Amino acid sequence: MTTTRGGQTYKFGWLVAFGGLTNTVNPKLINDLGNMLGTSGTVLGVMVAGWSLATGVAAAAVRPWSWYVLLASQLFGLTWGGLYMTLVARDWEARLMVAVFSLTIPVISFAYFYRRRAFFRARWRWQRLERSWPRFIGPETLNPDARPGFSGLSPLQRRLFAAAVAIGLVIKQLSAR
Repeated sequence: MTTTRGGQTYKFGWLVAFGGLTNTVNPKLINDLGNMLGTSGTVLGVMVAGWSLATGVAAAAVRPWSWYVLLASQLFGLTWGGLYMTLVARDWEARLMVAVFSLTIPVISFAYFYRRRAFFRARWRWQRLERSWPRFIGPETLNPDARPGFSGLSPLQRRLFAAAVAIGLVIKQLSAR
């Protein structure tokens, strides 16, 4: 597993990759939104599937472009939460729960992926943010010999990750029936 000189790992990143790739084919989400909101719900469900695919591929690729995709995708998460609260959630408890999750998860994900920008070999930096929150967003360096991402995994780890994604997709299909 690739680590930085500061000892950071990429475990949450692999969880995001797995979750994004397995949520790409989520017929239950698309059908439920379609039943509730009609055609616009189906379109919204397809947009979530596309967002999940982009996030999953970006988290698995670990390239400079994918770092930007992962940071920008947090805005989609916030937007999704707002749309869900206004279009789907019917009571204040559901709206409160969605508000908490749609704010917390993007903030945690942004901080996690921003801090691991060395994994992605990304060059852009938000220096004001790094000075304001050095413990959470502080700089780190990557071993120059490390190969992060899917290509940096051993052949066995690659097969296991692909198998886990395939099993997750099958389970999603079976649970939708």
